[in-house]
Amino acid sequence: MEPQRAKDFWTIPHLVNILDLVKAGVMLLTLEGEILYANRQAGDLLYEEKLEGKNLQQFFEEQDRRLFWRNIMAFLKKEGVYEGEGFLVPRGGEGFVAQMHFLRYEPQGAEPFVVFTFQNVAHLKELERSLKEARHLAFLGRMLADISHHIRNPILVVGGLARRLKEHPERAREYASALVYQCERLEHLLQALERFVFLPTPRFRPVEIKEVMEPLEARYRLEISGERPELVMDYPVFLPAFYTDPELLVEALGEIIQNALEAHQAAGQTQPVLFRVRGDEKQISFSVEDQGEGLKVDTLSFIFNPFFTTKPGHFGMGLTLASRIAEELSGQIQVVNTYQPTIFELLLPLDRRRPERRLLLL
Repeated sequence: MEPQRAKDFWTIPHLVNILDLVKAGVMLLTLEGEILYANRQAGDLLYEEKLEGKNLQQFFEEQDRRLFWRNIMAFLKKEGVYEGEGFLVPRGGEGFVAQMHFLRYEPQGAEPFVVFTFQNVAHLKELERSLKEARHLAFLGRMLADISHHIRNPILVVGGLARRLKEHPERAREYASALVYQCERLEHLLQALERFVFLPTPRFRPVEIKEVMEPLEARYRLEISGERPELVMDYPVFLPAFYTDPELLVEALGEIIQNALEAHQAAGQTQPVLFRVRGDEKQISFSVEDQGEGLKVDTLSFIFNPFFTTKPGHFGMGLTLASRIAEELSGQIQVVNTYQPTIFELLLPLDRRRPERRLLLL
């Protein structure tokens, strides 16, 4: 018998019972999103005993209804299928990340309809986060030996100076200065470690380039404003807004710039460090060039490791922190050139969200 309505497909004997056993939400939708049929798992996931007659759009967030839902419908009209992740919000329940699959079906002799299947993958996202944290914990474990070394040395020096001070109180000013220096080293080390370990979760939002450049220009005002500037900033006034955490990005860029300035000053260069910003339709690039002594090829695999440094008196945590922040912002830092000039580049996507969730693609 040839069905005349899409809903008739779900009256086939035993089909409903079979679909209720599927460990995924299954729905039959009109082309406007009205739910014609929903299996038991769909009701459980969306905390609804009866989904028929409701519109699937109501389980999307408001912004996703304006953009994401309309783009899904456009994909179905053009391609007949859409698959991806989205955020569903049950009425009275907590929202969750869902892996979704839409299929437009046009059976002969019956009205077209959409088959929608979905699963809650929030636990997989949580597992991804746990694995990421585990990698960071393993990374921290490997840092312990270096941390012990960097802390033990100043403590031994402090102890020795304290004993000398006790024995030679007449040299109090000399020993006190040395004690203050060692204590400041310990303080800076602990601050760097604390910042690395307790880096806040990024708060992504659309950002204009001036929100990044103004704090950097204020921080390096002296290096920029001299008659022979040590730092030159080259960036276009107009760049597309990009999706990031501006405070964390400024912190990462500051570490890269500071690293370049120190290399520039150590080499006694007169040519300034160049900080350049460029962007296209996909990504934004921040590059820092210096004319210092450069990087040796055999050190390239270590430069982002904690405590790796070729500079006396430094801890080697600046580039490590910058690399960690870039990763959190869905970007990366790379060495573009190793000598004359040495070039570090931080690349960020304009928007880490999929196009269908941020742009109307009709």
